[in-house]
Amino acid sequence: MITTKVSLYALPSYLWEKSTRWGNAHIDIGPFVEDALNIEKRIGKGVNQENERARYTLCCNRLEAMIKTLSSQSVYDLESFRSALQNFQIPFVSLSYDYLDKIHQMYQRSPVECSIMRLGTSFFPIETIEPHINLFSTCVKELGIYHQEDIKQRISFYETALDLQCGVIEIQDPFSFSDDDGVDLSGKILLQEDKEIKAYQMSLVEEYDLYKEEPVEFSIPMRRKAYDILYEQVSNAVAQAKVGENGAVNFSNQPHNIITEVLNAFVYSESGQVENPVYIRVNYTDGSQGKPFPLRCLPKRSNDALKIIQQTTPLKAALLSMRHLSMDRDVDMAWFRNREVSKARAFGETDHFCYEYSKKLFEQSREEGILRLFLYQTGLQPAVIGFYRALTEELLYRANNPPSLEVTPHFYVKQSDYRQGCSWN
Repeated sequence: MITTKVSLYALPSYLWEKSTRWGNAHIDIGPFVEDALNIEKRIGKGVNQENERARYTLCCNRLEAMIKTLSSQSVYDLESFRSALQNFQIPFVSLSYDYLDKIHQMYQRSPVECSIMRLGTSFFPIETIEPHINLFSTCVKELGIYHQEDIKQRISFYETALDLQCGVIEIQDPFSFSDDDGVDLSGKILLQEDKEIKAYQMSLVEEYDLYKEEPVEFSIPMRRKAYDILYEQVSNAVAQAKVGENGAVNFSNQPHNIITEVLNAFVYSESGQVENPVYIRVNYTDGSQGKPFPLRCLPKRSNDALKIIQQTTPLKAALLSMRHLSMDRDVDMAWFRNREVSKARAFGETDHFCYEYSKKLFEQSREEGILRLFLYQTGLQPAVIGFYRALTEELLYRANNPPSLEVTPHFYVKQSDYRQGCSWN
C-alpha cells in the first residue's frame, strides 16, 4: 500500500552557512535557505502572494532535491546519529503515515502557535530548532498526543540534532509504485478504453512544458513517475473510502496537469451510470485540508449525447488572471482574479474560496443554456482542486438531464502552444 511519509534529515550547521564539501559531495544550500526565509517574511506581509509562494516552493524544491542526492543513514539513537555524521552520512528517520493528520489537528487546535513555530515548513536552521521544538512539545501535550510514537520520535530527533549542532530538513518521501502493462496500480485489469485514456493522459504529462517558476529538474521520467504515484494514491484512497476508512491524498507539490488528469480518470462511475460519490480527503503540506473530493459518481456520456455541446462555441478562460500575460491573446476572460486568490491564508482556505466562487458561477450558468468552457490552466494546486470539486458537483447535479456543461482543460506545451486534456462532461 502506498502511503505518505515524512522523513527528517539532519545537516551540520556549517553546511547551512557556506558552500563546502561533505565527504565526496559539494553542498551549497545557504542561498536557498536565505531566500526562503526572506520570502516567508514577505508572505507574512501579504505582498504579491502568488509570485512569492511560487518562488518559495521553488526554493524548497531545490533544497530538498539537493538533500536527496546525498548519502544518508537511518538512525535510532544518539550513537547511530553521531556515527552517521562521522561517516559523512546524513542521519534521517521516517515518521508514520498519519503524521500529517496530526499536524492538521495541531493547526486546528493552535493555529497561532503553529504559525509561530513554522510547523509544516520543510527546513529548520539550527537557530530555529530550540524554540520550535519547545513550542511543538507544549502543543502536542495540550492536544494529548505527546506519547504517540512518531511525535516522540520527532521530538527526540530534533533534540539530538540540536545537541550535535545540526539543522533539520523535512521531506515527504517518494512512493513506490507498479506500472505493469494493462494493470492499474490497485491490481485491477484495465479495460481497453481506460488504457487508451491513461495513455493519452500520460502523453499530456510528457509534453507539458514548464512555466518559469517550476523546477527544471522536473524531467519527463519524473513526470511519468509523479502521474503514477498520484494515480495510485487516489486509487488507494478511493478503495479505503469505499470500506468506510478515511482515504486521503496530499495534493501539494503536484503539477497541476497531473492533478487534473488523474482526477478525471476517477471522477466517472465504474458502472457508467450516476452513482453516489465516493469522497476522498484532500490534504495540503501546510497542515490544512480541503473539503472532501467526490469521485466515482459521474455518468459516462455517449458521443451522440455530447454532440450538442461540441457544436457550441467555447468560452475560453484562463484559470487565474495576471498569471501568464502571454496567455491573454488566447482567452476571453479569467475565471479567478489573482488578487483574490493570492491572499495570505492556508492552502485549505484558498481551496475553499475557489470552490465556493466556482460553485456560484456554475449555478448561475444554469439559466444561460449550454456552457462549453476551454480552461487555459496554470498552477496553484488549491485553485485547481477547488475549481474541479465545484465542477464535479455541478455535473452531478445535472447528471439526469441532457448534457449542458463541459470543461476541457488546456495545458501549455512546447513551442508556445496548448494541448487539450480530457474533457469533464
